[in-house]
Amino acid sequence: MSVLFLTEQDVRELLNIEDAMRVVEQAFLHLADGSASNMSRQRIRGERTMLHILAGADRAESQLGWKIYTTTRQGARFLVGLYNEETGTLAGLLEADFLGQLRTAAASGIATKFLARPDASRLGIIGTGLQARTQAWAIQVARDVRQVRVYGRDQPRRTAFARQLEIDLGLPVLACDSASDVVANSDILVTATTSQSPVFSGTDLQPGTHLCAIGSNFIRKSELDLETFRRVQLVCCDSREQCQREAGDFQAPLHEGLLDWENIHELAAVVAGKIQRPHPNAITLFKSVGLGLQDVALGTLALARAHEAGRGQTLPI
Repeated sequence: MSVLFLTEQDVRELLNIEDAMRVVEQAFLHLADGSASNMSRQRIRGERTMLHILAGADRAESQLGWKIYTTTRQGARFLVGLYNEETGTLAGLLEADFLGQLRTAAASGIATKFLARPDASRLGIIGTGLQARTQAWAIQVARDVRQVRVYGRDQPRRTAFARQLEIDLGLPVLACDSASDVVANSDILVTATTSQSPVFSGTDLQPGTHLCAIGSNFIRKSELDLETFRRVQLVCCDSREQCQREAGDFQAPLHEGLLDWENIHELAAVVAGKIQRPHPNAITLFKSVGLGLQDVALGTLALARAHEAGRGQTLPI
């Protein structure tokens, strides 16, 4: 048996955001019709390192695999493993930092495609990290973005981030001095931070805004305040089961009676056409925690392209 190993560089050269949105949307459709399954993230803590495990299977596409990653004070390391469905043997190992950024962005792009107003053109981003960058790529695929505002607490970093996005998107990007400036001037808003507390005031949200909150997948972290949930008229997430364990953003509004699980829809239902935007002025929210099924879908595409292009290293395992 041999296994094909792909480095971060291989993955970067084999995939793009359009690919990611296409295969991740298909994976959510298969979740909706029952032909795909997702295993929620499991975590175990060592003395200095936390281990995280996710998995997914798409029976319609003969896809099966997992993502495992570790987090320490020094950062995170990501690995995706993919199996041959017929033999049960390991077929591929992929370094998966960039892959994870793409699949997370893809889900936001898909949610924006289905839930944002058709004429939404003003993008706002709170956060200046790697995830924030790929979020912008996905939103640009989903909508005709003409204006971008960004905010992060560190002024030099947000300026540098704005300059990088200008290159990526081919658009002018304004680095703002406050989150409120971003929120008040956005049709589509992304929060992509590591904050443990709300990063903007819900009073600043404009009617008709679509919001993607992707920063937190720990139950004690929240980027959103209660006022946001008082104003939001449609809430969806990637997985109710996983959000019950990981979506800190939902905890306070659930406790205060502003939200209940029956009214939190899944992105799979949105993609399948079962849930739609209520009306043009509705504020809509997509909460993302990230699914192993997304990693498996995108990793499978990368592996197939690697075989076609003769990329990667064969491991004798």
